[in-house]
Amino acid sequence: MRPALDIAEASADALVGRIRGGKWWGLAIFVAAVVVISSAIYLAHAWPFTERNVIENLENATSSKVQFRIFKRVYFPHPGCIAEGVILLRGVGSQNETKMTVEKLTIEGTIIGLFTKHLALIRAEKANLTFPAFGTGPRWQPTESEIVVDELRANDASVDFSRHNPKQPQVRFVIHEFVAHHLAAHDPMRFDVRVQNPTPPGEVRASGSFGPWKIDRVAATPIEGSYSFRDADLGVFGGIHGRLASDGKFQGTLENIAVQGATTTPDFEVKGSSHKIGLQTNFRVGIDPSNGDVSLEQVNALVSRTLVISRGSIARHPNAAAKTASLDLAVHSGRIQDLLLLFVSEKDSPLHGVVSLKGKTNIPPGDKPFLQKLQMTGDFGIESALFTKEKTQEDLDKLSAAARGQSDPPEDPENVVSDLQGHVVVKDGTATFTDLSFNVPGAKARLHGTFNLINHIVDLHGTLFMDAKLHQATSGIKSFLLKAVDPFLKKNRRGGAVIPVSITGTYQHPSYKADPI
Repeated sequence: MRPALDIAEASADALVGRIRGGKWWGLAIFVAAVVVISSAIYLAHAWPFTERNVIENLENATSSKVQFRIFKRVYFPHPGCIAEGVILLRGVGSQNETKMTVEKLTIEGTIIGLFTKHLALIRAEKANLTFPAFGTGPRWQPTESEIVVDELRANDASVDFSRHNPKQPQVRFVIHEFVAHHLAAHDPMRFDVRVQNPTPPGEVRASGSFGPWKIDRVAATPIEGSYSFRDADLGVFGGIHGRLASDGKFQGTLENIAVQGATTTPDFEVKGSSHKIGLQTNFRVGIDPSNGDVSLEQVNALVSRTLVISRGSIARHPNAAAKTASLDLAVHSGRIQDLLLLFVSEKDSPLHGVVSLKGKTNIPPGDKPFLQKLQMTGDFGIESALFTKEKTQEDLDKLSAAARGQSDPPEDPENVVSDLQGHVVVKDGTATFTDLSFNVPGAKARLHGTFNLINHIVDLHGTLFMDAKLHQATSGIKSFLLKAVDPFLKKNRRGGAVIPVSITGTYQHPSYKADPI
């Protein structure tokens, strides 16, 4: 009997164990069911992806009025929602409102994020953002939000900026790719963007960080990063050509962004010139995002082998429809041939020498070609000047010999021209010279007049002061007659002759006259 009892007791213990195990499994299932049911009840009343909740959060975040054409909830595979025909409006009146439209807005969350106010992704498809003209739109005050967005994407989007003149077309930036990471109220977000720049057209890539928002002073919100600009077509400015590339870094706030970088344009060309010059710059500028004005703190431009240092601004003047570029320029011991090759079509520069200059330049807005828009005032000096045209140099050599009373030109005329200097004003494609003077051995000339940068017509007139008397500068019967009237002719302080001189014609075919009889 005892073995039978032992077997019965063992079977009973096993059965009790199974019953107890079943109770634990049942308890676990019961608890899980309670959690699921409680969560379902909670989410049924507090589901974040309702149309009302989404509109309310968007309105608070953007200070805008929001509306959807179509809205639907999404439960699987990710909790969230999809809105189509999205419109966000801020401001009153079509000229002063900021408007954003999104063809399709997708919001994706996670199960855990439903309880932690965390969104995994917001994706805006075919978004367009339109801003009114600078200074005319409504002010925007960001609000703090408890929601954190892990990633925001807006590819194939566009941003339009209206102009102060409503007759002028908007300026459009086409955003090929945009992604931002970790959008949170108290943390900076990281971003990467690839955008088509409108003027000059070219592709810009930028990455960096933005924020956190300064709620009490939005303009103090920080931003920093780096950029690259490729294949920028300078031909849109009219009168110049070339493909520009630039790389740099930026840092600052929404009221002042400091940019430091460099550009290279291996094929820079001014219309009318046959020369493509290598142009390189490095720069430090400040940008005011509120109006788009640019302060050029220092721009060093290397034109071939000549360094041009400039400072200035690109800003819109009061009552002006667009921006004007204003520069203070300086060149110290540069090469005049590097600068002149920008404007001539001949193979070589008309003049070689060491140049120093200081001036002011304005390039106003408008559709005129570059040389017609260019406005410049400056003073220049050229040392050891040598004209490269053989005919020009021969005429100057003869002038030098005659001025000294010699019949033959000097054997070594390499530096026959010295101290070439003057004051120039460039406007409407014409350079007007005053106080233009140069020396040759035995004479000094003072000239004034114009040179047309577009058709190359020369019209210079002035006076030649010679060391020799007039009859010494001529021969034959003319010399005999001038010697007879020499006491009555005008003299310079050294006793030499003073005669009128002119340079006319064109740069290609100049005409020189220095003969009173």
